This record gives sequence, C-alpha cells and structure tokens, in this order.
Amino acid sequence: MNQATFLLFCLTCFLGLASLASLAEAATSTLPRTTPARSEAIPMAITSDTLDYCKTLARKVHRTLRQTVTATPPLVSQVMYLEREGEALCAHGHLRSGITQERRALVALMRS
Repeated sequence: MNQATFLLFCLTCFLGLASLASLAEAATSTLPRTTPARSEAIPMAITSDTLDYCKTLARKVHRTLRQTVTATPPLVSQVMYLEREGEALCAHGHLRSGITQERRALVALMRS
C-alpha cells in the first residue's frame, strides 16, 4: 500500500465515509473554473498513422521547401532524401517510420 492510499484510508476511518464524501464535494464545488488555453475558433489538427497523413506531410515538406529561399544545397539534399525515404516507407506500409522521416524533413527545414 503506497502513502497516498494509506493516507486516504486513515482519513476515511477518522472522518467517516459520509463526511469525507461531503468534504470532497464541497472542495470541488469551490474550486475556480479554468478556461481552455486554446481558442475554440482554431480547429485542432488530428494526426494519425495513416497513408493520408503521410501524404499530407509530404505535401507540406514540398510546399515549405519551395517557400524557403535561404536553404543551402546540402540542406535541400538532406530534406529531399528524408522526404523520399518517408514516402517510400509509407508506400510500403511502414507508416510510423515514414511519418517520422517526413517530420524530420520538416524540422530540418524549420530550423534553417
């Protein structure tokens, strides 16, 4: 039995189960309500290990690469290698590995 469980057991025995339940109810009702940090106007992106998501990442890598003016030739080569490897892995059913490579390509572009 860990300390938290033991403490809860002691409180239950000392105060009685009914009074503990009323204490817990009173404590939760007086807590201030928190507002979500994220605005509801912006839809949340749902990512999953699917071929569609892998293709979406590949398109994002291509679009970001086209918009990056200051990319050096070694960086472009590395990003294209990672992107091609990611597409090939996804095409062969290795979705998690492919998505990882696509994300690595995006991270390399974002850091440049």
